[in-house]
Amino acid sequence: MSMPTPDCPACREKMQAGYVPDAGDHGTLRRTRWVEGQPQVRLFRRLKITGKRQLDTVTFRCPRCGWLIWFAPEPPASEE
Repeated sequence: MSMPTPDCPACREKMQAGYVPDAGDHGTLRRTRWVEGQPQVRLFRRLKITGKRQLDTVTFRCPRCGWLIWFAPEPPASEE
């Protein structure tokens, strides 16, 4: 997923692209995802996400102040 690198809203420095890993089941690392709607808890305090719209997140960090910005862009039509 490629998108333009934003400037930091606080100090106008060019931000750095990166990601925030999410520890899933059994310690599996993957990219964080945005899930549409309010969280619904299932059995064993797990979140229900089946059937909900989900998008990979893209994260940028300001090298000066550390501000993080997350985006959840729509995937290109070829990836759907």
